[in-house]
Amino acid sequence: MKTCKKILTTILISMMIFGSFMMMPSNTLRVSAEFKQSFLNHALTDHINDDDREIAYGYLIQCKNTLINSGNLTQETIKKLEDLWYQANVYIADTDMLVSQLIDYVNTMEANMKDVAGDGAVSYASPEQFIFISNASLVSTARYGELTTVTLSLVNLGMVDITDLVITPQEDPDVGKWPFEITTASNALIIPKLCASNDIYQAHAMAQEATWYFYVAGDAKTGTYPLDFKVQYYRNGQIESTTVTTYINIIGNPSAGNLYDSAQTNPATSTPRIIVTGFTTNPDVVYAGDTFNLTVTVQNTSLTTAVSNIQFDFTAANEGSNSETTYEAFLPTSGSATKFMTSIPAGATATISIEMTARSDLAQKPYVITLNAAYEDNQKKPYTMSSNISIPVRQEARVDFGDAEILPESIEVGGSANIMFPVYNKGKTTLYNVQVDFIGDSVEGGSTFLGKLEPGATGSVDAMVSGVAPTEDDGIIIARISYEDEAGNVSYLDKEIFLYVSEPYYGEDDYGWDETDPSNFDGEYDEEKGGTGVYWKPIVITVIVIVVAAIVVWRVVSGKRRKKKMLKDLEDLDDDDEI
Repeated sequence: MKTCKKILTTILISMMIFGSFMMMPSNTLRVSAEFKQSFLNHALTDHINDDDREIAYGYLIQCKNTLINSGNLTQETIKKLEDLWYQANVYIADTDMLVSQLIDYVNTMEANMKDVAGDGAVSYASPEQFIFISNASLVSTARYGELTTVTLSLVNLGMVDITDLVITPQEDPDVGKWPFEITTASNALIIPKLCASNDIYQAHAMAQEATWYFYVAGDAKTGTYPLDFKVQYYRNGQIESTTVTTYINIIGNPSAGNLYDSAQTNPATSTPRIIVTGFTTNPDVVYAGDTFNLTVTVQNTSLTTAVSNIQFDFTAANEGSNSETTYEAFLPTSGSATKFMTSIPAGATATISIEMTARSDLAQKPYVITLNAAYEDNQKKPYTMSSNISIPVRQEARVDFGDAEILPESIEVGGSANIMFPVYNKGKTTLYNVQVDFIGDSVEGGSTFLGKLEPGATGSVDAMVSGVAPTEDDGIIIARISYEDEAGNVSYLDKEIFLYVSEPYYGEDDYGWDETDPSNFDGEYDEEKGGTGVYWKPIVITVIVIVVAAIVVWRVVSGKRRKKKMLKDLEDLDDDDEI
């Protein structure tokens, strides 16, 4: 019975979320219809149960995410929405109320979130969507009183270059917030340019590093410190800024205690933080249209405080040119992008897994998934976190050949044939270093370099191959195309072509002389050069032909003379008879 109720609850949440999308007007910040009694299976006067609470949680999560994704909001506004959402979750979880009271409360919180989102829209994309610290920047460990380095490796996953980056550490005289000695008025570093990238591999290849050398304070406390760096830069002629955060583990002075100790007198330093320390996908390479399992590793950086009642929410980046055609790049296969975890002990790590499907029409590039979390410390104080995960999506390469035209269709050894055919890029990814080679025992040559083929483009092969040996099989030669993807991986595709190569033909005028036969020469025979004398057989035959022709002519002429003499004799005889 309990299983049936959970299945029914999941179906209701899915229907509610789908309904909210269908009822959302375009170009507005409205996210759904009101939370209605029809979502719940109880009378208005009944007390709510855990299933009712789960339906309310799902409804408010969808309201919050739709508002965040429906417009470009400031980071301050997004934080306000997260805080309202968390406040509502805690209230619903801890309060015994009637169904009618739950409906009123959810609708009130939805209205409050709409008001906050409507006041906090901005006209440009948030830099957190494309500026990241590369995962090559490891969290380091330093000891009090020693020199250490902090390196930021920044990547730009956007489509536009950013320039004149000024990166400034956000130093604080409170050793509980900044564990290093402050020795200069400014520790700002400059990166002239951070180039845009087409994919995650290119982004890492073009990452730019900034390194600081800090002395760990002698009275530094033991613990994991978040280090904030302000980044100012120019994009499209406009100055923008963002903040990136890295971490460092400090082995502090034993007499100074740890960060949790200082929290007793300064609560601002006691925030337990959950950070993303890594992620994996299965399979490792995600292709458009694939279903994959995303596993994220998170860590509770506090060495003394456990966190509990943790709710994780995965939100995929929106794609599309306008509000009417936007869609999420990844969709959870279960229909829910929310995961719950009871607790994470102090300093411990945990993993969250979710199965997602990448849309089949995604272009080949990285896509961002935002992981939001709401949790509590051991005093039931609420906190939130947000972190971005970049998933590179690849498209299958689709290459094809057109029909080949071969002129002539058969050749002799030493002859040449012209082979022409088109090469089509039918996929959605660019092909690099495209080349066609011809493979066969009877031919050589014809290698053709086509270079780069954009999606939908056609390359034309117009090659000349030479016959080097008679065909001994069915006349098949192979046209092999090779090409590379963005990562430099080489692939091959073969096409069969019929071209017959025959032995050379010698006519009657060729006499069939063998230049290597010494008997055909009148003179010395040179084995290396093939002979040095005069061809005597052709000369003899020519002389014989001339003699025979002369005899024939002489006999013809002689015959005519005899015939003429005979006619004359007959005429003379006739004259004598008349006398």
